[in-house]
Amino acid sequence: MLTMGEFSAATRLTVKALRLYHDEGILVPERIDPFSGYRYYGDASWKRARSVSLLRELGFSHRELKDILQECQEDSDLPRFLARRMGEVERELDRARGTRDRLALYLAALGDAAPFAGSAGDGQEGLDALEKALPEQLIAGIRFKGRYAEVGERFAALFKAAGRQACGAPLALYHDDEYRDEDADIEAAVPVRKEVHVPGGACRPLGAQRVLCIRHRGPYATIGTAYRALFEALIARGLHAATPSRELYLKGPGLILPRDPKRFVTELQIPIAATGPGGIDAD
Repeated sequence: MLTMGEFSAATRLTVKALRLYHDEGILVPERIDPFSGYRYYGDASWKRARSVSLLRELGFSHRELKDILQECQEDSDLPRFLARRMGEVERELDRARGTRDRLALYLAALGDAAPFAGSAGDGQEGLDALEKALPEQLIAGIRFKGRYAEVGERFAALFKAAGRQACGAPLALYHDDEYRDEDADIEAAVPVRKEVHVPGGACRPLGAQRVLCIRHRGPYATIGTAYRALFEALIARGLHAATPSRELYLKGPGLILPRDPKRFVTELQIPIAATGPGGIDAD
């Protein structure tokens, strides 16, 4: 016979757990000293403790342990309990995968906010534009006709569709060459590593493009200042705008924690046309 302390050390079951198992009838010692109350464990307890340890490793609760050990005499009695536990594990895995995918898309959406020389903001001076070449990238997009304020609600659906394949900040493509109140031709998009199914949208390559860009820091309501600076820079450099223009949302309202609109960062990108108006070579 082993004392409780010795049995605990041998079975790797804590004294607290042994007391609980005794109270619940899961693992009852062979002998209890009537004077001291000390518990003593023998061979039958040792075999039962091994079963308890294995079932605990499979994630069964105390209540389930009691039911299993009461109803099952040998391994062939276990499939019903094991199948039920398997179903629980599959559901736990599905929840974990969902959490993992959400973490991945948040990391992807928040991961593209590198420093940039050109910036514009409400009340700022010296708005400098930067010319750069954007490589071709694969995007998951939803194109629609509507109001500019409606673009944000498409991003939730896009990030859900993209899951772990999302690989950059969301952007909006504006296919009109003028401002429209109600029927703007807009495409909400998220960069992705490979093609994904997009309900109500599609995956497509967004071609390489030379753009003039500037970063606006502040609320969307004041973004006109940055657009003015950008178009003035195009004119000053003798360049001509093409469509679609792009807005890259590097810091927006926040996916999890609300952000002060004064801290929003939006990169405005105007494609540079290869030819001027009427097909005249811009160079």
